[in-house]
Amino acid sequence: MKRTVILMAVLVMFPVGKVLAHDGMDMGAMNAKAASSEGVGVVDSADQRKGMVTLSHEPIASLGWPAMTMDFSVEDKALFSKLVKGRKVHFRFSKHHQQYVITEVR
Repeated sequence: MKRTVILMAVLVMFPVGKVLAHDGMDMGAMNAKAASSEGVGVVDSADQRKGMVTLSHEPIASLGWPAMTMDFSVEDKALFSKLVKGRKVHFRFSKHHQQYVITEVR
C-alpha cells in the first residue's frame, strides 16, 4: 500500500508523456495560434546529418514566446547553406507533430 501511494505521488509530480523543454518551459502550453510563424534569430549550431539547427531567437509574438534558444528540425536540407553558425537569419517555421520545423530561411 505504501509503495502504491509513493508511486502515485511521483506520477502526479512527473506526469507521463508531458515533455518539458528549455529550462522548464512547457512548449505545449504556449499559445499556438498560427499554422506557420516567423522569427529572427542567430544560428548557434547546425547539424545537417541530423537535420537539426539550434537558434537563439527573438520573441515570437504570434505564439506568445519569449526570446529563447531552441532546437528546430529543418525540412529541406538545402536550407543548411543559409544556416551558418553565428549568422542572423529570418525564418519561417511550423509545428509538425511534436516538432517545430523550419520551412524557409532568409
